[in-house]
Amino acid sequence: MPLFVLFVLAMKAQVLYYLCFLSSGILTKMIHEASISKFAFLFLFSFSVFAEDTTGSASADKDAKDAEESQAIIKQVKAASEDNSNNAKVWIPSAKKFDWIQLTSNEWLKGEIKGMYKDSLEFDSDKLDLLTIDWEDVKILRSHKVNNVNIEGIGATSGILEVTDKQLEVINDYENQTYDRSKLISFAPGGEKERELWAIKATLGLDARQGNTDQLDYTARLNVKRRASTTRFLLDYIGNISKTNGGDGSLVETINNHRLNASYDYYKTRYFFYTPVFAEFYRDPFTNIDLKSTLGAGVGYTVIDNGRTELSFAGGPAFVKTEFVSVGVGESSSESTAAAVLRTNYDFELTKTVDFIARYNIQYGNQASGGYTHHIILTFESEITGSLDFDTSFIWDRTSNPTQAADGTTPVPDDYRISFGISYTY
Repeated sequence: MPLFVLFVLAMKAQVLYYLCFLSSGILTKMIHEASISKFAFLFLFSFSVFAEDTTGSASADKDAKDAEESQAIIKQVKAASEDNSNNAKVWIPSAKKFDWIQLTSNEWLKGEIKGMYKDSLEFDSDKLDLLTIDWEDVKILRSHKVNNVNIEGIGATSGILEVTDKQLEVINDYENQTYDRSKLISFAPGGEKERELWAIKATLGLDARQGNTDQLDYTARLNVKRRASTTRFLLDYIGNISKTNGGDGSLVETINNHRLNASYDYYKTRYFFYTPVFAEFYRDPFTNIDLKSTLGAGVGYTVIDNGRTELSFAGGPAFVKTEFVSVGVGESSSESTAAAVLRTNYDFELTKTVDFIARYNIQYGNQASGGYTHHIILTFESEITGSLDFDTSFIWDRTSNPTQAADGTTPVPDDYRISFGISYTY
């Protein structure tokens, strides 16, 4: 457009030039065909420049309009794509013959639910064997059969489960109820097979030495759990036997102790539970204890339970009876007393394959029955496969006031052991 104005001004100047000569009478016959041709040429050239500039401006306007339309189309396509993505159907398998769970990684697993307790789900897969999965890692769960469920503030109920990231739906013959997922305490299959409620772990450690020293060390542990929707039964056994060369070629027993603990818990809420009954039986002839029996009841509370760490305390009054292997002259061969019992359980997941487990049991009784006693087990569990673990345990048993034997010897208060073993979980 500026080029057109320039030529128009030039044309006007030329016209004024000729008019000046005409008005003064000087210009007569100087206007001839060449001058007229020159004037016409300037006019036509100016018009062509104007037409070209106008065409260029129109083309630029058209390009800008096309760009705006293209941008609008892109926005529409993007919006349509997002809308289709949001409205796309999510594949969810139907639970007819198997249970299904979806992890937060969107992976689906098919198998059988063994139960959920303390924010840990046990799931049995044909390909992956028995899995223990943090409940927070489960996005969706669908059961194909009835489960017994414990819901905080509601109590026990039963039905087929449909669990999403926020809700729990319990479906049975007479109603469908929806609850907040955070209120779910535990659930377990309510099928016909009682064995589905049980979990068993057996550990065996064996150390044999021969040569200058002939020695055989044997350690066995058994952990049994039965978990229903509102109740839990626990049984723990540990036994140690050690034999060494007696000098005449025979093996002489130097260690022989066994401890059995059992408890039955009823969960009132997610964290508070009653223990209507707990018991312990302990035998160690080398500490002058033929049999020590403990029977009591109490309450418990879970302080931490976040899927990776669990810390709980339980305790209550108990009755303790101790029978001795031998006693001095005039001493009673048994002693009975009331006692206070405190139990501490601590589980910590160090990694996906390594767990640290601590058990600390304390008992306070009268001096004649041993006074203060404790039993501590610290265990590192390293997973080998889905069902096999390698366990390393440190065990410390203490009796503050051991009873003197008939021969005048008094057992030392503390016993320490380190054991290694392979465990199998069923």
